[in-house]
Amino acid sequence: MALEGRSTGSRIHVLGAGAVGLLFAAHLRKSGHPITLLLRSQASAERFARSGGRISVVDDWARSQPSRKLLRIDSSSGGNDMVPWLAEDIQAMSTASLHNDKDQQSHIDKLVITTKAHDALQAYWSVRGSLNSKSTVVLLQNGMGTYEAIQREFYPSPQQHQRELISEIPTFIIGTNANGCLRVSEDEFTTHHTAKVSCQFAVRPSLLNPPPPLPPSTLDMLKALSSLPLGATIINWSDLHLQLLLKLAANAVISPVTALTGCRNGYIVPPPLNGTQQCADAGYYDSMRSYLSSACAEIAAVYARAHPHLHCELTTQAIEEYVSHIAYSSARNRSSMLQDIDAGRQTEAEWINGYLVRLGQQHGVPTPVNTLLYTLIKLKEAARYHMS
Repeated sequence: MALEGRSTGSRIHVLGAGAVGLLFAAHLRKSGHPITLLLRSQASAERFARSGGRISVVDDWARSQPSRKLLRIDSSSGGNDMVPWLAEDIQAMSTASLHNDKDQQSHIDKLVITTKAHDALQAYWSVRGSLNSKSTVVLLQNGMGTYEAIQREFYPSPQQHQRELISEIPTFIIGTNANGCLRVSEDEFTTHHTAKVSCQFAVRPSLLNPPPPLPPSTLDMLKALSSLPLGATIINWSDLHLQLLLKLAANAVISPVTALTGCRNGYIVPPPLNGTQQCADAGYYDSMRSYLSSACAEIAAVYARAHPHLHCELTTQAIEEYVSHIAYSSARNRSSMLQDIDAGRQTEAEWINGYLVRLGQQHGVPTPVNTLLYTLIKLKEAARYHMS
């Protein structure tokens, strides 16, 4: 998708200051865009201001590059620590402060929501009053269903209420991100960019009929995203939808097993890559191959009913090959679901395995594998909560 012209430079608000939110906010700021972080509390906004109004990014992915002489390494620590780069002059405010002055409520032109999927509805509610049909909202979550949940909650029956909603509904851009990142400390505004891969974005077709013209903020946001050095591309919605379904399958197969066992992604597809420890149990390999085949076949059956026009692209073999590729390429990574379990946080299983279970129920396809994985993850979450 070709994007011509220059960005208007209007402010971009980023809601969600986790690892992904900080990574995208930092790169957008580095590209010259004014950035405001929207934080949950005024205390967090003040803490960010005291830290200098900047985000630190540690490019850990660069450790694996063949030319190490170009790396910024702190020699004072024995040559092992990467020197972070800084994105400076970033503003921060709490979502509540958007609405402190009802007569002068702050309008948001461009918004990027990078919260966890289960927090997306609450996040959207906190800023909805600052959005209208001139706004553009980017949704960047794991799993699927957040866009549909927002539409059901805030803009029900759009075609029946088109006259009322045409001035209210913003344009939505949906994104999928494969870049690995990690926020080590909740007290610091630092993100570690652990794997430099890619991200893709597409404009979600409007539910209004006829659809309204795209506002200037949408093209502006697409230009900003496409310029990011994160492997960013702008594609058509139909192409992105296919990528989202494949990524959902990979998350549904890899993440729960890693979270339940504490293993890294590479152990889903035996044998492990060179340099990783071999499993002592000879039956492990057969068990994992059987699991991988069963899980991918189940997902393919759900997709065949729910998205029959994509049946040629979403076969069992195609899904299994994609899942294996993701597991191998991220072999040494710890899934976000595993990180959530270890930190005692709620996982995104509701929007991954839970989404597939609900989709199967809607189309009459049994999902015993995903039902079991979803149940076990929820039990694991409850156990961690009671232990903390």
